[in-house]
Amino acid sequence: MQKLFNKKTAAFGFYAAAVILIAIYITADLLPNFLLSTAARLVLLCGGCLLLWAGGFLLAKSSGNNRPMKVNLWIFLVLYLALFLTLTLFDPMWGRNGGFGIVWTEELFDAYINNSLNLVPFRTIAAYLSSADFKTALINLGGNFVCLMPLGVLLPLISEKQNRAGVFLITCAAAVAAVELLQFATLAGSCDIDDLILNVGGAFAVFCIVKIKKVNEILRYIFLLEKGV
Repeated sequence: MQKLFNKKTAAFGFYAAAVILIAIYITADLLPNFLLSTAARLVLLCGGCLLLWAGGFLLAKSSGNNRPMKVNLWIFLVLYLALFLTLTLFDPMWGRNGGFGIVWTEELFDAYINNSLNLVPFRTIAAYLSSADFKTALINLGGNFVCLMPLGVLLPLISEKQNRAGVFLITCAAAVAAVELLQFATLAGSCDIDDLILNVGGAFAVFCIVKIKKVNEILRYIFLLEKGV
């Protein structure tokens, strides 16, 4: 009884610490004067997720039910999507201030279309690769490739349907296309098919790694997704 009590007490302690970190993260997003760097927000978010995992793991072990870990996976997905949407649509540190209030002229509109819309596959990628600015190319291409990678882990664990490559690719492509169109419509960024190619390519690379039997077994053990806990 004492051992069970200690597990549950520790689990709720981890949950409380996770809530504090996530609350700070949300506050930093909502308050304009409370700006945190992307790295700092990632630390808060990853720290909160790690504490949630620890709390869910202990609670699942003490109750003999893996439901807390399944709930955690959904929470991880929501938090990740919140970070992704914030950085791509609303983050002033990444120049995502939008362009509301701009007095449009025909010339200004034509310039925006030419500079912010690319429907030619690999044109932007080729431009970066041929650029002498290696750091900028690495940040832009590498950043777009890795930013959707968490979906390669989360979606297959959350939904059995997402274990099918075709379904997974359609889901990721639809999500990225929606964000790209929102960026374009709100003047928060460009709408570039190469971003979609890189985003989905990175997610699919992780999806393929997760499909490796040993890797999948380890992940399912970490999240207690097997019948026994």
